[in-house]
Amino acid sequence: MTRAAFLIAARLGVAACLVIAACLVVGSCKAPATQTPVAWRTDCPSLERPAPLSVEAARDAYRAAERRHALRFREAAAPGSFVRAMHAALDGDRMAAGQLCLADVADLGQLLFEHEYGLADGLGNGASAKGPRGPFRRVHQGGFGGPETISCPSCHWLGGPNGAGAETDDAFLEGDGDAMRSADGRNPPALVGLGVVQALAREMTRDLQQQRADLARAAARAGAAQEIRLHAKGVDFGVLRASAKGEVDATGIEGVDQDMVVKPFGWKGTRPTIADFASEALQLHIGIQSDELLAHGAPELLGSGSDRSDPDDDGIRHELGRGPFTALIVHLAVLELPTIEPLIQDRDLGPAAHGLLPPTTTSFVDDFQRGRTQFHALGCAGCHVPMMVLTNPVVDVEGVPPIYLSRTMRQPGLTYDAAAGGYPVWLFSDLKRHDMGQANAARHVQNGVAPTAYLTPRLWGMADSAPYLHDGRAPSIDYAIAGHDGEGAAARTAFVALPQEEQGALRVYLMSLRRTRRLVVP
Repeated sequence: MTRAAFLIAARLGVAACLVIAACLVVGSCKAPATQTPVAWRTDCPSLERPAPLSVEAARDAYRAAERRHALRFREAAAPGSFVRAMHAALDGDRMAAGQLCLADVADLGQLLFEHEYGLADGLGNGASAKGPRGPFRRVHQGGFGGPETISCPSCHWLGGPNGAGAETDDAFLEGDGDAMRSADGRNPPALVGLGVVQALAREMTRDLQQQRADLARAAARAGAAQEIRLHAKGVDFGVLRASAKGEVDATGIEGVDQDMVVKPFGWKGTRPTIADFASEALQLHIGIQSDELLAHGAPELLGSGSDRSDPDDDGIRHELGRGPFTALIVHLAVLELPTIEPLIQDRDLGPAAHGLLPPTTTSFVDDFQRGRTQFHALGCAGCHVPMMVLTNPVVDVEGVPPIYLSRTMRQPGLTYDAAAGGYPVWLFSDLKRHDMGQANAARHVQNGVAPTAYLTPRLWGMADSAPYLHDGRAPSIDYAIAGHDGEGAAARTAFVALPQEEQGALRVYLMSLRRTRRLVVP
């Protein structure tokens, strides 16, 4: 067994280790197709990790860094070998049959997320890779993309693993390949809690579509036109009408497409699932074409190469097959939730702060409570809905059994609340599009979404994800609020009118929306 194979196997359960290690050595591993079971294996390691700031967590972080370093050596010796090994280890039929453990699949998906893709993996495209400028294009060439990077963490790193991007990490979409003024700047968002977000959106979609079906049925039965206001998890999506024949008129709905599918991913709210979002992002930003993209991607996204198994014309086929792509999605689906973590008192900073900070009896509890009140009074909570209740904590990822997030996601995770009748999710978004005015208008229409329309960003974890706004132009909370226009203009005006001390209370409240601190070894 190679050192890289051993390091990968060391992260996995015993049964999966034997299979994956053998695949990494001999380069092939097949199993007969079977029907997908209703559940994962039960003899598997837990996804939970040691307490974030414990000695055990530090050892885990160090081992992860050693694993990454060893895999880089492997890639240096044999470019493309890592992804080939993942194709062998993550056989799609075995995954669909539940023969691998969820924790093992998620860990390998994390390695794929962290991997630095090279030309042997399919980085870029034929024209750019062979040209004098190299494979990168910071300003995208229309819908085909860049690429502008070699790995996911190069843009998703701020605030911790799978985090947001700094102001220098902006991508410039739909451009002419050269001038930034031709493109729409987009700042990378944090990727935490994605499985929960997809599950919430699925339930909202179910509710909206059920109301549509009920309305059409009622109107046809009554033989008279009817209308209703659409609501899902307390969010108003406008007016839906039906004729006396049961024909639905969706021109009065707001913030969602006429198919009534809530799409919680992308700044414009254009993708309904993690898989849709990730397959597009891999192509746009790295130039990696998954089998998922080849099967469903739009022609302008795929490229114009004559070989439809290699439309980006880089000479690499089967760049990211079904198994590895599914593992990447599983990794993203089980990521932890951010928390609400107010700093209580300055003395909580401990003895190490003595002599560095002036003595004070300031308690941030009062600021936090006043800030929470201001958040509602100013109208912020109208779009940034603090909490939604998830009823069924399951996320479906094609190619694997259902993932029960209440039992299997990384911690901190979901907690059942009997009084709420489900699992409270503090995401601070309504998962709906809003008109943010001409001050925020995009240059291009993206997937049919109007230039001024944007999905309400999730504010959870915002303390660790500056800069803010869709293009990352806001370095602070005040700048982010000042950037609100259109439907957000009233809240902006109300905030500016507050006394300075009340503005400070709102900042304290928003700065309590954090990710759990953890050790990371580069």
